[in-house]
Amino acid sequence: MKYTFLVALGAFTFSHIHAQQKTDVQAHRGGRGLMPENTIPAMLHAVDLGAGTLELDCVISADKKVLVSHDVFMSADFMRKPDGTDISKAEEKQYAVYTMTYDSIRRFDAGSKVNTNFPDQVKMKTYKPLLSELIDSVEAYVKRKHLKPVYYNIETKCSPDGDDKYHPKPDVFAEMVMDVIRKKKITKRTTVQSFDIRTLQTIHRKYPEQTLALLVYKPRSLDEELTKLGFTPVLFSISLSSSIHIFRMLRGSYFMTVILLSVWSVHFTGTCSKVLPPSRVWYRASGV
Repeated sequence: MKYTFLVALGAFTFSHIHAQQKTDVQAHRGGRGLMPENTIPAMLHAVDLGAGTLELDCVISADKKVLVSHDVFMSADFMRKPDGTDISKAEEKQYAVYTMTYDSIRRFDAGSKVNTNFPDQVKMKTYKPLLSELIDSVEAYVKRKHLKPVYYNIETKCSPDGDDKYHPKPDVFAEMVMDVIRKKKITKRTTVQSFDIRTLQTIHRKYPEQTLALLVYKPRSLDEELTKLGFTPVLFSISLSSSIHIFRMLRGSYFMTVILLSVWSVHFTGTCSKVLPPSRVWYRASGV
């Protein structure tokens, strides 16, 4: 099967594309190069800097709450225990989020420890928020500041080997995330993305109107990945290293069916300019 690619750096829907808008800046985990990742302060800061889309990750607690976190456990890289002591690499997986109730999760410090990967990141005591709380905080902030509504790019952090260990089964996980999205009335401004095709398949079957993105780290071929998925999503999202190969392979070809190609883990625009068209470019970055 042949496809037409609209090039995008970061996930978006067709409704994102305005006549005068060439670039959609996405704040990766809220712009973790500048603020503690996946926290409310990070998201509000990203809004202040002009990010059009907030990229974030979701996991599930033991008491079935959807919270915002990239890791399914308390990462030793930047998390601290409620008593202020650091978490070692050896013990981080003992603090699996799916085995903890949210009231205990919230007591862990997600922003005071220096993250050596991001030396410019502001340090502050903060926590892993509920997805519903984060959305409420962002929506209220945007309204108070009289800004344009922002978009959300939400990843479900699950995998087959994590079922019933780090998260519930994919159909349950997907339903819980969609319940929040629908209750907060942000469906049309949200893309749900995942490396786990099972959550995407569940959402596509139950909520076909929801914009979805298939995340793939090293795709063998587009046809193979989409055949496994079982449907054609709005977005096919790949890493920058993979995209360079794909763009070279596709250059000069004619494609028939429209699909959006999303490129993630972009931090330096100079790398992209050598292989991507100069217009209609969307960036997703850890620092906005």
